[in-house]
Amino acid sequence: MAARRPSPLLLVLAVCLLAAGPLPSVFVPPARGGSELAASAAAVGAAIAAVAPQAAEARLPDEFVAFAPIVDVLPILPIFFLLLAFLWQASVGFR
Repeated sequence: MAARRPSPLLLVLAVCLLAAGPLPSVFVPPARGGSELAASAAAVGAAIAAVAPQAAEARLPDEFVAFAPIVDVLPILPIFFLLLAFLWQASVGFR
């Protein structure tokens, strides 16, 4: 009986693991004086938290309020195009 060959997926996984071995020594370690970086990150986080409630209250200009229902539907349109592509491929037999 012939010997079984390992699956290609197992070989790819083994190569990836062997290639990832030296990666930790490649990266540069972080600088020692990171306190000012932490302070600036905290300031940015506070600014985002202060602005976030205003983003939820965003409104259309008065001239375009009549189009609000259309604007509410617009983010969904790419999903419909994706579904239409699958429907089209199903109709032609996924050629």
